[in-house]
Amino acid sequence: MKTKFYLFLSLLLTTIISVTNSIAEVRPLVEGSDYEVMTAKGTKQAEALEFFSYACGACYSMESFVNQFKKNNANIKIVPVPTDLGHPQWTIYVKAYYLGELLKVLDKSHTKLFHQINIEKKHITSEEKLKAFFVDLGVDSAKYDAANKSFTLDSKLRKAKQLTSKFKISGTPTFVANRKFRLNNQALESTEMIEKALKDLTQAD
Repeated sequence: MKTKFYLFLSLLLTTIISVTNSIAEVRPLVEGSDYEVMTAKGTKQAEALEFFSYACGACYSMESFVNQFKKNNANIKIVPVPTDLGHPQWTIYVKAYYLGELLKVLDKSHTKLFHQINIEKKHITSEEKLKAFFVDLGVDSAKYDAANKSFTLDSKLRKAKQLTSKFKISGTPTFVANRKFRLNNQALESTEMIEKALKDLTQAD
């Protein structure tokens, strides 16, 4: 039931963003509504953590915005953070992101995973299917096994979990500017406002 509920929220967010984008007006940000201050100090470097899951329909819809934002705002570093939100069936997708990174095929695996899961509706439900996915991308079987058993992968998985907990992430996609300000996409309502929030808050003290 929880999985269906979160999928419903993802679809709802996707609908809200698509409907309001064309009529959105950029307005001043409201603390406590549009965003929350999560820590006393943030990063000095302008960056935004992007909490997401490949199994999240709203995250897939947000990808085009994220890609365009990165092109238009090279001074702001976007740091993807995969999360399972406590769903056991989503945990494998957290591993999939970091394996793509470790195996240096993230430029291929990231887009392909989003498309395969959200458009083709072909979910990865086992370690065997995950390995087959990367082997199909041209990854050597032995190199995959080494990466999958590596301390580096375990460290990345633990770090992602810690960040999800630290910033109290309960839904995806969620952005955290400078590891201090957590955005509320539903209150912001549009990608124009999300962009404004990311720009403004990454420049805030």
